[in-house]
Amino acid sequence: MKTAAITGGTGFIGSALARALLANGYKVRIFTRRIPAGRLDNVEYAVVSFDDAATLRAAAGGADFIIHMAAVLFSRTRAGFDKANITGTANLVKAVGGLSKPPSKLIYISSLAAGGPSLSAAVPRDESMPDAPISGYGASKLGGERALGELPAALRRTILLPPIVYGKNEFAVSKIAHMVRKGLMVNSGSSCGAFNFIYVDDLTAAIITAMENPATDGQTYYVCENRAYAWRTFIELLAGAMKVKMPLMLDLPKGPLCAIGLIYKAVSWLGGTEPIFNLDKAKEGAAGNWTADPSKWERATGWKTWTALEEGIKKTFS
Repeated sequence: MKTAAITGGTGFIGSALARALLANGYKVRIFTRRIPAGRLDNVEYAVVSFDDAATLRAAAGGADFIIHMAAVLFSRTRAGFDKANITGTANLVKAVGGLSKPPSKLIYISSLAAGGPSLSAAVPRDESMPDAPISGYGASKLGGERALGELPAALRRTILLPPIVYGKNEFAVSKIAHMVRKGLMVNSGSSCGAFNFIYVDDLTAAIITAMENPATDGQTYYVCENRAYAWRTFIELLAGAMKVKMPLMLDLPKGPLCAIGLIYKAVSWLGGTEPIFNLDKAKEGAAGNWTADPSKWERATGWKTWTALEEGIKKTFS
């Protein structure tokens, strides 16, 4: 039985991936800063620090696959993003590369933010386009991708770039759903912007496919449902699934949006917390279109079926 080790395995996607791996006959090891109170059955937990190569090396020992998705999503500073998402990844790469018997493959979960927004709703981002992140988070995830270049040549690797990931109990969608229930949706930018989505079960299936399919070795892929949606359509589907009225939609222009981001940042400094909205996220929101083309992934893997947004939203709120 092969062992798959997950960084970020206690989070929303990581927990779903752990369950999917167990169902597919893998042993699962989760890297964590502290043992969680609600542990998954039949899962091994390894306490690590991404500043300590020795703990990373010990946790990675004996793993056949490593799926690296640990990341900082919210930070007041660019340095905070870079420390976690670039330096942390580089430290993991160094630790894995130093093993006498390294894993056979590493899967890195990046983000559409690393590529940047699409040029327009009609022109989705694909792998042939130059990366152009517009936020500190996106730039740091791209930096994490580049850190993989220090892996030993024999260690196979695949990079996946999902857009918005959704599913039951996902933090961001839960916050949006709360606003929908309240009847007022303040949109970052325009409600007419186009977006791609991926249901969490599709992402976990894609990760396992990347682990097992040698055709994906050394490649980078955008993975998402092969259809883009207007933000308004997404909100309409949320309202319908929750059986509430469509909320009042207010579009916030870039200037006020960035001002609110600065206010959130200041408040977070005072409260000693990381902001869930700041200037970094305001820049992403004001970009308007976040779409990607999964055709390369579909051709490489023979992937044919994505969970449609309407179906995924119904599962999320069932």
